Amino acid sequence: MNKGEAGIDLTPRENIRPSFPRWIPGLVLLAVALTIVGLVWFLATNSQSFLEADQAVAEREELGEKRFQLLGSPISSAGPDQTFIIGENEYTLFTIAFDGVFVDVVSRGTPPDLFDQGVPVVLEGRWENGPTPVTEYVFPNGANDGWWFAADRILVKHDNDYRKDRIDDAENRGQPE
Repeated sequence: MNKGEAGIDLTPRENIRPSFPRWIPGLVLLAVALTIVGLVWFLATNSQSFLEADQAVAEREELGEKRFQLLGSPISSAGPDQTFIIGENEYTLFTIAFDGVFVDVVSRGTPPDLFDQGVPVVLEGRWENGPTPVTEYVFPNGANDGWWFAADRILVKHDNDYRKDRIDDAENRGQPE
């Protein structure tokens, strides 16, 4: 021990490094990078595209089983002859039109109160090819081409002025010719 004049210990001390591994900052940076990549992937794979019925029919092979939103107008109201209970599930079958193109729809559940003939709707779901849950059902004035849209959500136009120009266009173009 080296004592100075005032009795203070003047011996140099050893530098004591904190026990903090040098690789921790690299690990934190990697975790942040993976989080950003995961978020971008999630947003890219879970976004839904919005297609008018005529465009969706033209692209149905490319769409495959991908979920998307479909715009059109029902060509009839969903009456009791179009609603079926199979097991514990309720299905409503109807056809929508847009620019003279018809799409047969099988909706799971009851359509909203505002659902009516000629009122534009946005359906969320995906394409199916083959028999509907209601075997041998023929859509009145429908496409009946073996393809149908499996909808699990129906959004109906309401009185809000939001995107009025697009809704008016859908109303005009959604009528059967």
